[in-house]
Amino acid sequence: MPELPEVECIRRALEGLLVGRTLSLDHIARQDIVGSLSNPRGQRRGPVKPIADEQLLHRSVVDRVLRKGKQLAIGSLCDRWLIVRLGMSGQLLTGSAASERCDHVHARWTIGGGASLAFRDARRFGSLIPCPSLSELEAHWQRLGPDALSIDPMDLLDRLRSRKLAVKAGLLNQQIVAGVGNIYADESLFRARIHPRTVCTSFRHEHAVRLAESLREVLASAIEHGGSTLRDYCSPSGITGSFRLVHQVYGREGQCCLICGAKLSGARVGGRATVWCPTCQGRRIK
Repeated sequence: MPELPEVECIRRALEGLLVGRTLSLDHIARQDIVGSLSNPRGQRRGPVKPIADEQLLHRSVVDRVLRKGKQLAIGSLCDRWLIVRLGMSGQLLTGSAASERCDHVHARWTIGGGASLAFRDARRFGSLIPCPSLSELEAHWQRLGPDALSIDPMDLLDRLRSRKLAVKAGLLNQQIVAGVGNIYADESLFRARIHPRTVCTSFRHEHAVRLAESLREVLASAIEHGGSTLRDYCSPSGITGSFRLVHQVYGREGQCCLICGAKLSGARVGGRATVWCPTCQGRRIK
């Protein structure tokens, strides 16, 4: 699943391509991938209510492209918005990448000037969510925690230490902090030298400062590398991200720690595969 760095890379690419140009909806192949603010995943069972083309930014001039956490939103001059949830395998493709990958394309637009924009999602966990105004978009995003790229240590501390769960699980909870998934939770905890099974209620100010700083540094570095491509993720032009080449712990269970040389440990924490260094990250904070 694309996490904050991957979605931010997509946002930046689309901002340069779309702002000031008109989108025209060519076709929507699957109405069931269109969700709503009350039902973000869309109507996957039963009859599907047709959606007006205008709600999918047909004939709309793009004004800006925003992001919070893992969600993207394309806004028009008339204050209509389209939230894009990429889910597990969703892609927004432009140019030759949009025309070459024709399978699993559920919606396609023409960008003023002749280029194409395609929403492709092989596993169909993603969705498109029409939103009538910026104020309703902001209200919808209020349910998410602070964006991980700019989270304040005290805010992080307040949100974590009220939860009796492992810090790894806390980081994956989008209502606590928005944008972090499995990759960047492992990488940030390693950089902060915090054991992933540390219970959030035992967190102190010094731990929150280290973790908030590590989150910002890891995410910023991943953005500079174009994100992490493990399977489906690529930029709108089809370029893959290279941050996976510098992962320090994620996906490296049983290999040697790049800092101390110890064998990296692995287990499921919060239901997700987790890797850490038993030496660098030590024991759980108590």
